[in-house]
Amino acid sequence: MPTSFALPQINSDERMLWIHAGPHKAASSYVTERLRKNRTTLAAQRVLMDGDNNLLANSIAEKNYQPLEQALSGLPSDFQRILISSSSLDTRILKRSVLTILRDMASSYGFKLGISYFIRDQQSWLNSVYCHRVRRFRSTQDFPDYCRYIMNNSSSWDISYPSKFSPLKDYPEIVKMFLPLSRLVEITDPFLALTSALGLKEPPGLGWLKGEPSKKNIQPGAKGIWMSRICYQLMESLGFDPDVLNRKGKVIRDLAIERGWDQEKFDGFDQPLLDRVTGFYASSNDAFSREHWGVSWNELFPVKAASQFVYSGPASEQEKKEMRRLMVRVLRELHFPWPLRKRFFNGYDAIVAG
Repeated sequence: MPTSFALPQINSDERMLWIHAGPHKAASSYVTERLRKNRTTLAAQRVLMDGDNNLLANSIAEKNYQPLEQALSGLPSDFQRILISSSSLDTRILKRSVLTILRDMASSYGFKLGISYFIRDQQSWLNSVYCHRVRRFRSTQDFPDYCRYIMNNSSSWDISYPSKFSPLKDYPEIVKMFLPLSRLVEITDPFLALTSALGLKEPPGLGWLKGEPSKKNIQPGAKGIWMSRICYQLMESLGFDPDVLNRKGKVIRDLAIERGWDQEKFDGFDQPLLDRVTGFYASSNDAFSREHWGVSWNELFPVKAASQFVYSGPASEQEKKEMRRLMVRVLRELHFPWPLRKRFFNGYDAIVAG
């Protein structure tokens, strides 16, 4: 039986500026791409979707509000809503100065402002963001230290939801919608959950058009995460800046998909760390859930046992040879400088040897 939860009621006849602001690593790319794919269907329901170039979202992110004002003032009479979807707006619009401008600008042209976010449990979000950072060769602590850093540094990523969304409390006239990314709700597909919550009707017959399959956010699995960390650590030790590598986030990901590593997902949580993170956010999560959804947090995100899955490097001689061969291929496809490769593999071999 799906868990029911409260959401604000949306009047499809009301003129609205609706901003879906992500957040990062919460199905945002999938939702935005599929909204664009259904632009014609949205228009038939009097919804104008931001352009494929994200003009409105990018302009708001840059605090250039002229394109938005032009869209509001020039919206054709057969449209009722403007829909913007971009995770780049996640924290940028959660500032009172920005919210005031958006609210006042929308109101001046007869629009109500609505803002929506997907809400993900912190454990899965931390795991996902950690993998994203490692895959893209960004300086990142080991997983337990990364979790502790996020918990203790809200100025980096504030994922205590009452704290993160506190600026919205000063704006009762803004419609706020928080959608749980939970397996226990009736509509688990994020795109369908958002369109349903916005009161948009699925087209008869074939329904909403599917989005284009994308591999850009695929986790490369435990082996891919290990290889990415090793690459970054060794490049850094050589004084080489991996930011100059154009395909640094793609080569190992593509290799992982080719080898099937992406089917064995990295999960950094052992039970003590999982318990620590769960306990840290438990009180604020439950308060947030009861305020906005009318149910407890655990009804939507029940506590689960840890299922840690990490890769610590090759063990057998055969596996060591295979992983080294693949690392040679990775450096070649990254166009890593030849003069540094011998020193890179001296370091690599020392790490694998233990």
